[in-house]
Amino acid sequence: MEPQIGFCTNAVGARIAYATLGQGPAMVIPPSYFTAITPYKTFPEVRYIFDSLARYHTVVFYDQHGAGLSDRNRTVFTLESELSDLETVVNHLKLDNLILFGDGRSGPIAIAYAAKYPVRVTHLILYGTFANYGKFLSEEFKTSIVSLLRQPDNWLGTRTLVSLVGPQVDMNYLESIIGLLRDVTTPEIAANLFGMIYKLDVAHICPFVQTPTLVMHRKGDLFIEFNAGLELASLIPNARFVQLEGTIHYNFLGDTESFLRNMFEFLGDPVPEKSANDTGKVVSSRNLVQPKTEQKKLDWLRVDNPLVYIIVTIVASVIAGAILTLFKC
Repeated sequence: MEPQIGFCTNAVGARIAYATLGQGPAMVIPPSYFTAITPYKTFPEVRYIFDSLARYHTVVFYDQHGAGLSDRNRTVFTLESELSDLETVVNHLKLDNLILFGDGRSGPIAIAYAAKYPVRVTHLILYGTFANYGKFLSEEFKTSIVSLLRQPDNWLGTRTLVSLVGPQVDMNYLESIIGLLRDVTTPEIAANLFGMIYKLDVAHICPFVQTPTLVMHRKGDLFIEFNAGLELASLIPNARFVQLEGTIHYNFLGDTESFLRNMFEFLGDPVPEKSANDTGKVVSSRNLVQPKTEQKKLDWLRVDNPLVYIIVTIVASVIAGAILTLFKC
């Protein structure tokens, strides 16, 4: 199965690359982190998830403006600009009805679209995402991360982030993800796109979502913490919350079986037989309670851990000092 790649033009005249895969009711997947087309062609795990969904749906995915096969020249980084690009792809393909799947950074964009087009979106699926993640982190930490990504050679910044979203993953595999992220965009655009995670806030929009909604989040997610997922599900009326096990943020790594099973079940698609490895737990959003802080393995890696912040700050300071020294020479 090979995706069909096409192009459309957004409201500011930039080229947006998109791909379609499979047949059936449309499922649109905004890019979570920069690009979607290249990972499909690069990583078998990404291909497995998309191909699984394409058994029953026409899967639509695209590269963010500023990354991948889309135009790289970008200066505006807002929720409105992201929403406009999603609207561009949907309108270009003339999709009257669609399933919308948002994960990580793309979750708030999917939420904003579903609230704006309640009749058009039949189902909303959210994974490992948030309503307002910026409030969970200090301004100093956010500034340090974005500063690392903005360096001309941002190997250290991308390596830090990839290690957080994919803990316990084979190092060679992580290095291949790092290489992809460095190839699909520039350090400046990467910093601005990633910095949006800390600025996006759709908490005030969530109560207006009328679409049936599934929220999934890994209990030990080291990148977007579990409490952010709980809060999100509690803000969307009648949302169904599923707690998944594991620490890996990327949906294509770790236990993808329970991830896909819950999606199929929610959409009314044929559901594969449940195996012993499927540990997804379903919770009604009406009964959500913020859990007490638990000591977990690898808790020291969490992005809100002071130790991580100190390390990142020190590294950023060293890099900045080296750059200033070079300029003075």
